[in-house]
Amino acid sequence: MAGKRTLFRKILILLNLGVVIAYLISCLLPFINTGENWLLALPGLVFPFIFFSLVFFIILWAFLKSKWWWISLIVLLLGFQQIITVFGFNFPKEFSYDKKPNTLRVLQWNVTSWDEGNKKAFGGTSFRPLMLGLVNKQDADVLCFEEFFESKDTGYFKPNISSIVKMGFPYYYFVPLKKGYEHDIQSGIAIFSKYPMIDSANFSFKRNYTGEHLVYTDIKVNDKIFRIFATHLQPLYFDEPDYEISNWFKPEQETNMSDHRTIFSKLKRGYEFRYKQSELISEKINESPYPVIICGDFNDLPNSSIYFKIKGNLQDAFLKKGSGFGRTTHFISPTLRIDYIFVDKCFKVTQFQVLHVPYSDNHYPVETDLQF
Repeated sequence: MAGKRTLFRKILILLNLGVVIAYLISCLLPFINTGENWLLALPGLVFPFIFFSLVFFIILWAFLKSKWWWISLIVLLLGFQQIITVFGFNFPKEFSYDKKPNTLRVLQWNVTSWDEGNKKAFGGTSFRPLMLGLVNKQDADVLCFEEFFESKDTGYFKPNISSIVKMGFPYYYFVPLKKGYEHDIQSGIAIFSKYPMIDSANFSFKRNYTGEHLVYTDIKVNDKIFRIFATHLQPLYFDEPDYEISNWFKPEQETNMSDHRTIFSKLKRGYEFRYKQSELISEKINESPYPVIICGDFNDLPNSSIYFKIKGNLQDAFLKKGSGFGRTTHFISPTLRIDYIFVDKCFKVTQFQVLHVPYSDNHYPVETDLQF
């Protein structure tokens, strides 16, 4: 019996050490170039699960009266920066649609072509009317959209720009990709504003598919000028078979992926591109002569080097007023937060919410109130 207990204890220690190593690697991510060291970024994908595993071992070792409980506790505390970045430590509060004076309400959403891609599957209908209705209801001042869709063929696809202009957003900046889906269809990034736009610019990430670029507009609010950035970083392009774990370790020639790449090659490619993109975004933010607000679908987690590179000295609106994980997608994992609103420290974040609606393909809209 004593031999079995010793063996069981050794197994627990080995498991604990594995969790500790994965946790410490995750804690180093803000200081690592994951574009070059992408393998080290992988533990960060499951950081919340690693965190709770470490908490489990602390409780277990304390119950067993083993010194390993305080070793695990010290390791846990070393990840304080990661913990306060991943979790929102605020009490849940209902979002009030009454705006206070000197408040800028910002809505961020990857609208996935306004669900027009599902139109055929749904017998000629889509969630588009519901999505536009939701946007109108928010009474926002600035709208930032990724994968924004506009068609010249209004007989089949209704115009989206004019629909939003009619909501009270007379100023807009839409930057479509150089290569759209077809000649009469455009997809890209759009910013709409109730306040005048006095300048704008866009910067290409040199990718010709999906809404991957960086745009900004300078808006004038009374006597103040703010620079609004919107961006969409490199996605992973996972196909349906990619989500089956049994396919992850097959030789490349045996996989069913449309681009004939393995899962890990897609992950590697994504980290490489996103890190380079985050460097450009950080550079443009630092060059801004005005207070900055940046919205976007970063396709990366809040404990990643990409997150810290873009955030810099800005405030994460979710961390200021959000709670829990702040999940912004409704697929794969309940912990994925990949859509963000970062704001200059001259703003006071007074409210934040994630709108849990199933309209966009994968993304939830996020919204915040900023007092200036």
